[in-house]
Amino acid sequence: MRQEPGGEQRPPGSGLPDFSGSSSDALPGVDPDHGPTTLGAPSERALRRSRTTMLAVIGGSVVLLAVIALILSQTVFRSALDDPDPTAFPTDERSAGGRSEYVPDPQEPEIAPPPPIFTQAPTTECTVPEHQPAAPPSAPGKVRGGDLEYTSPQTWGHGWPTGTLPYLTEIGADARNVEGNWYSVVNLGRVTFGEEEGGYPGRENAAVAIFQCYATTSGVIEFFGETPEVTDYRSEALTVDGEHAWIVQATYHFEDPEKLETSSASIVTSIVVETPNGPSALASDVAADRPEHVQDLESIIASLDVIE
Repeated sequence: MRQEPGGEQRPPGSGLPDFSGSSSDALPGVDPDHGPTTLGAPSERALRRSRTTMLAVIGGSVVLLAVIALILSQTVFRSALDDPDPTAFPTDERSAGGRSEYVPDPQEPEIAPPPPIFTQAPTTECTVPEHQPAAPPSAPGKVRGGDLEYTSPQTWGHGWPTGTLPYLTEIGADARNVEGNWYSVVNLGRVTFGEEEGGYPGRENAAVAIFQCYATTSGVIEFFGETPEVTDYRSEALTVDGEHAWIVQATYHFEDPEKLETSSASIVTSIVVETPNGPSALASDVAADRPEHVQDLESIIASLDVIE
């Protein structure tokens, strides 16, 4: 007997129902006289439905396996079975952690060998024409050679003995000291090719010839060495003061880096400009590892004027 809150007691008739009678042997709603039921055979419709469901499951599994196989064949298996790229240049150097192998691109200027025009030996005769003096510049602080003129940077302006250069006459020049007797020099002059060499070969071929001859003169090759490293090379058309021109330029690194104390490379430049009175050119070499000298060269090229 359970006492409710408040102290009242439930009468005896309110207890749980008594299932002790014989009627407790059967579940509610189930006829005790009814025996076990036997299921009949499945209908034809049910069989067809089962077969259809099974075939759909099998077909879907086959398609899923085919998709997985295709993905693997295009990723994991392909990378393992494909032949190596014939243009790849393997190297023993690997990236940090050894995760991948570095393969250099042979087209990169820092890796690819320079074009043949940057040979150490010139491909022309490097003929030096008869010396002719240059016309005076148009104003103080200017340098004139042939029909070209540039403005000397403030740190230059001391002049430079013109001397002679292959394929140039009427030469004017200026320079800036690097150290000792080594200078950055920028020359201007009138382009002259003799008839024995076929005359003027056009601005591109003339720029190549002047570049090669300037880079291999005795004073320059003494520092560059016989087989210097060549980088940052270019050979392309441009415009100077509205006139068609061609530039050939490269950086030559000294074979003996201790030849000088403060510099071990030079930018060699040749620019041929087809001026109204015939071609004139710039030929120079400037200390490549002295930023102020490199900036001076850029300023000089930007200031080039055609003088008629």
